[in-house]
Amino acid sequence: MMRSASPRLSWGVLFSPFAAALAVAVALAALAAACSGFGASGAGGGAAADAPSIISHAARVGADNGQIVFVDVALSAPGRVAVEYENEFAGKFRTALSETAAEHAVPVVRLRANAVYRYAVGVEKESGAFAYQARGEFETGGLPGVLATMLSETSGESSLSLIVSDYYAQFINGRKEQYIVMMDALGHIVWHYAVGENPASDSALQGVRVQPNGDIMYIVRGCCVRRVTPLGDTVSEIAIPPENDWPHHDFLSLEDGRLLYPGWYPFSFDDSANGGDAETTARVDTLNLRDPATGGIERVWDPTDFWDIRDPSQRGAGGNWLHINSLWRTADGGYLLSLRNIDQVVSLSSDFNTVRWRLGGPHSDFDFPDPSDRFARQHAASELPNGNILLFDNQARLPAEEGGGMHSRALELRLDFERKTAVKAWEFSPEPRMYAELVSSARRLDNGNTLVNIGHSEDFAAIPIAIIETDAQGREAFRLVSIDQPAAEALEKGPQRYRALAGPESIMGETTLRGPKRR
Repeated sequence: MMRSASPRLSWGVLFSPFAAALAVAVALAALAAACSGFGASGAGGGAAADAPSIISHAARVGADNGQIVFVDVALSAPGRVAVEYENEFAGKFRTALSETAAEHAVPVVRLRANAVYRYAVGVEKESGAFAYQARGEFETGGLPGVLATMLSETSGESSLSLIVSDYYAQFINGRKEQYIVMMDALGHIVWHYAVGENPASDSALQGVRVQPNGDIMYIVRGCCVRRVTPLGDTVSEIAIPPENDWPHHDFLSLEDGRLLYPGWYPFSFDDSANGGDAETTARVDTLNLRDPATGGIERVWDPTDFWDIRDPSQRGAGGNWLHINSLWRTADGGYLLSLRNIDQVVSLSSDFNTVRWRLGGPHSDFDFPDPSDRFARQHAASELPNGNILLFDNQARLPAEEGGGMHSRALELRLDFERKTAVKAWEFSPEPRMYAELVSSARRLDNGNTLVNIGHSEDFAAIPIAIIETDAQGREAFRLVSIDQPAAEALEKGPQRYRALAGPESIMGETTLRGPKRR
């Protein structure tokens, strides 16, 4: 539903069903109130001698995404415009100032689905203020696929302006739905991008990262690392052929423009001494650097150069030796790797030539004085400013006497390099307890809170997945629980969120004039 308003039509007249019966004084009061409130940031409304006039304006919903709207504006002369837009519950925002032109298609983002917004078009005056000459209204489209049927309950309010996450669902008929989403502080999806199916892989969407300019990069297994704009346009696909170790799980964009990513290759060896086959093949994870400028790919770290894969204590199950599931750049330029299948976090030197230490799992350089501080099947290992290690402890394999069981937690460990011990500095286990056998994440925020993503539910028909923001004392600032209940019976495996991350302050440079509020 689209409506555009005449520049002379006041908001009081446009919205009130009793406008025809209002007294002239009431109508004038409504007009004054509207002009002083909406679209009046800067220097008031109306045409201005030092600003071009608006000839026409109209709003249209994006053809492929109902949460992106374009406001088309024609001016009497070249000028710059901005659009203010608001919804009572979603908030009030102003777009970034456009480039100088006579005709504009201003993208409006950070919109809730199926919501009515009113907007005002401001033309920049010589003073830098805006002359708001035109007002209108638009209604956004709906969410696609399982995003539309997902049931969510939220409480509290996140300290983040935006939360970035992924969402993956695989149906019994083999169809997959994969999305990257941004949510506002109350948990409403205000932006989404549909990731097309990739026939070369049955893997869920992974490695989502928002770049400093607002572009989004993510891994397409069996293909490339793709970069898209907030409008969904593909900027680049950094191709990585299968013979050069397909990327998986995570990547880092380095300062020199190269891409660091985990790959893998099949490694054959004789395992008969351990009761295995003489011709055994295992998947060996590696680290690789791709130079977009030349297309060259260099394998910079191979674990077989450091450890013996024939040692059964260092081998993960199912022929997947290590299973690197996260990368992190440390303060001194080194790297942290999370090796899920051997329950270990590893620190590498900046030149990849030295394994500086191993935490947890086989041949750990640190003891755990309290066995309950051990972790298993971990994800999203990171180094905090104080040097501690934060991770999501899936707890998939620990015995009960060592703190394991059907529950997961965010875990912060303090490493003592003299005593060679690892001691719990902080943990968060949600109540009621939740268990994520796969995926999930924990990230420390700038304000000291921690964003915890319980990203997988084995019993997805009954147990939700969740995103929780908690402070250092375990007090929850925000909780979102969701389960695609209407489609649960059609899903082959439980819905997944691989990670939840702190998002940018804006999607496309928009300014928040008033934040969202609950109904």
